Parts: sequence; C-alpha cells; structure tokens
Amino acid sequence: MKTLINIFSLLLIFTSSSFSQFYADSVLADDVVEFVNIANEKTVNIDIYNRSKVEFTDDELEHLRKLYYKCYSFHLVCLNEYMAEEQKKWEKAFLNVATGKMKLRPWMRVYTLRDQLIKKYGLNFISIIGTPAFLRCRYIDLIFSKYHMIETNMNLNVHNFAFFVEDVIKGNKYFKIGDTISVQMIPNDESPAPSFIQGESYLIPLTTLLGIQDDAFNTIFVFLSNKQDAWEMGKQPKTFPIENEIIKNCEYFGIPDTSWIDFKKYFKEKYLVFD
Repeated sequence: MKTLINIFSLLLIFTSSSFSQFYADSVLADDVVEFVNIANEKTVNIDIYNRSKVEFTDDELEHLRKLYYKCYSFHLVCLNEYMAEEQKKWEKAFLNVATGKMKLRPWMRVYTLRDQLIKKYGLNFISIIGTPAFLRCRYIDLIFSKYHMIETNMNLNVHNFAFFVEDVIKGNKYFKIGDTISVQMIPNDESPAPSFIQGESYLIPLTTLLGIQDDAFNTIFVFLSNKQDAWEMGKQPKTFPIENEIIKNCEYFGIPDTSWIDFKKYFKEKYLVFD
C-alpha cells in the first residue's frame, strides 16, 4: 500500500511540474533561421554521397559553432518545429521532381554542418555543447506506463525515471534546483535502459523529443557517442555517478574523475562557451 501511495504522489508531482519543460522554448529564434539558412545554402549543390565537400573558413566555423550551441542549448524545440516545416517543403519538392539530382533532406543538411564542426572541434566537444541539459539529479524511482503503437497494435512499456534536481550545470532555461522530473524511455535490446541506485546522485545529459504519449516535447536521455555517424547498439545512455562528491567517468569530458566543485568550474570554462 505504501508503494502505491508513493507512486501516486510522484504522479501528482509530475502532473504539476509538467513532463515537457523544454516546451517553454517555442518561439521562432533568429539563430535557428540563420543556422538552417546556412545549412541550405552550403549544401545546395551536394548529395548524400559527397557531404564532405562542404568547406568553411576558420571564422565561419567559429560562427557556426556559436549558432549550433545556441540552437541546441536554447532553441531546440524551435529548431525541431522549424525543421519539420522544412521537411514538408522538401517532400513537396520531391514529389514535383521529374529528373535531376534531389537536394539533401533538411536534417541531412544540418548533420552536414555538424560533421564539419566535429572535424574542427572533436566529436565529444560537439556532442556536449549540442546537449541542452546536464543535471545533477538524485534518483527517486522508476514508474512504468503504457504506450500503444497503432501501426503494430502493440503495447510498449514506457520507463519513467523519476529524479530530484540537485544542481543545474547546463539547461537552467528549462530546469531549476528542486524540480522533480521524469525522463522517459522505451528500452529494447539496441537501446537498453541505464541503471540507477535509488537515493544516489548522478550527472545525466538530457534532451527532448516529441512526446511518446502525447504531442508535448518530453525529456529523454542523450546517447553521448564516441563514434561519429555510428549508433552503438546495446549501449546504455552515459551517466556519471557522483560518489562522496566525486564525479565518475569523467574521461568523456577530457579530465580524470574529480570533485563536483572542480568539475562544475571546468565544465563552465570549457563547454558553456556562449552562455
């Protein structure tokens, strides 16, 4: 009975705090328009087989890095919605093309720019600045819900990981200390769920996706990768345990395991480059 009461209490908390913190960002931003325009202009004469032919000067790459940071850190919902409109335009043009080379899909254009940033600044760096939120959270519990796939008539188990936000090192536009949040996931063999210990603290990278169960933008884990253009099957999303105020697995950030205070200072100086 106590467990049912606790789960009911958590559901009430989530209802009041919303599953979709990221949806606060829904206004069209100039940074998004400029970033997408650059993607369109730079890739207008290429196809999927010669994406590497896109070239930038160092100054152009630095400006592009700033736009990339702004779009993914502050305007991700706006970027997703704007790109959905670009996709509609692409599909309409695709239907009208009788002959000739078809332009890259809109997201492929964006990924082409990302490829160039990775060449210049490294995969880990671009993955980190492209992640909207890094939160220090205490793990509370795991709540299951159902998602019905109309296409296959299947019911899937949605994992709702409940966390209490202890600190925000990136993403304070969307989250604040003291929030209780849910991170959603439908795990499978290719994308297994991460493991957490109840009551322990972790640094977790988060982003958003159009809702699993509704039309809101919901909070999900980021799969920080070590390989460009390669999905590492069977790998859990990266998390970073914090034990006795020492954060673990810090090699992804380019440093040894260190104190939480020192990590926050390092992260701010290296990765919050355009805040």
